[in-house]
Amino acid sequence: MEETIEFYGFRGNIIFPNQVTLFSLGLENNSRDKNKVFTNFFEELKSSGKVDSEYQKRKYYLIFINQYDSIIQCQLARERIFDKYEMTKEKVIGTKDQDFPFINVFVELKTQKFLIESKTTVFDNYNTCSNVIQNIMNKYLKKVDATINVNPIVEEQKFWKFFEGDNEVKNLTFNLAVPNLFDASDDATRFLNDARDNVGASNVSLNFTNTEGKLQPNKEGIESFVKYTSAGGGTWNLKYKNKNGDTKNVSSEQKSKKISIKFLKNELNSLNKEKIERIKYEMQKIETIEKFREESSEKDSDN
Repeated sequence: MEETIEFYGFRGNIIFPNQVTLFSLGLENNSRDKNKVFTNFFEELKSSGKVDSEYQKRKYYLIFINQYDSIIQCQLARERIFDKYEMTKEKVIGTKDQDFPFINVFVELKTQKFLIESKTTVFDNYNTCSNVIQNIMNKYLKKVDATINVNPIVEEQKFWKFFEGDNEVKNLTFNLAVPNLFDASDDATRFLNDARDNVGASNVSLNFTNTEGKLQPNKEGIESFVKYTSAGGGTWNLKYKNKNGDTKNVSSEQKSKKISIKFLKNELNSLNKEKIERIKYEMQKIETIEKFREESSEKDSDN
C-alpha cells in the first residue's frame, strides 16, 4: 500500500562571519568553500550517525539514514517524554517514558537543497523543522566559525500577486544572506557583494515603506531581489491591506514550494534506484537557480 508524503523545499546558506579564523583554516569566502563546509557537515553526520541540539527547550536529533550519490537521506526526530501508568498487583504506578516521533528529510549536497516532510502530528509546521535543522547544524558549524541560514524556496509569482488587484502594500522587507552558491551577476548579487566587501555584512535587510499603502515596485528594479529570495537566498515580508480593508502580514516562509512523492510501506528504509531518480526529479522541479538547472540538463543528456 502506498502513502503520499508531502515535502517542502528549502535551501541552506553558509555564512562566514570571521575572516581571520577562515584564513587560518584555509577557507575563503566563496561558493566553493562554503559548499565544502556544507558537505563536510553531512560527511561527519554520516560518520557519527546522529547529531543533536536543544531548540526551545526540547531536544532534537538529526539522524543519518543513507546516501545515494549526492542525496543524503535523514530523519529529524524530537524527544518526547510523557507520563506512563502501569498496573501492578497492588496499584497503578506512574512512570516516565519517552519516544522519538520523526519526519523524513532529503538533502542535495551540491545545491544545498532540503526536502522537508510535512507531518503536523510531529511538528506544527514545516518552518519549525527548518529552524530545528538550522539550529542543529549551527551547533556543529561553530568549530569552523560558520553559520547556516535555511530559507524557503518559493515561486516568484507568489510575491508579485500581492501587488495585483486592490491590495494596498504598506511595507516590504527583504532579508538577504550574502552570496553563497548563486554566483550570479545581477543587481542583488552585486549589491550583497558590496555590502560584504565594504561593510563586512553577512546578512542585509532592505525595508521599503509607504504609509498610504501605495508601494508599487518596478519589476525591473527589484526583480533580482525577488529572484534571490525565491531561490532560498533569504526571505521577504509584506504588510498590506486587502480589498476588504483587512490588514495582513505575509512572508515567503509561508510559501515554500511543495511536492508530493508516493512511498510503499517501509520503502524509506531502503530506496531503489527508481525512487531515488524520482526524488532527484522533484528536487530539480523546485530548482530556481539557472546554473544548477543547466548542470542537471547536461547530466541527463550524458546519460
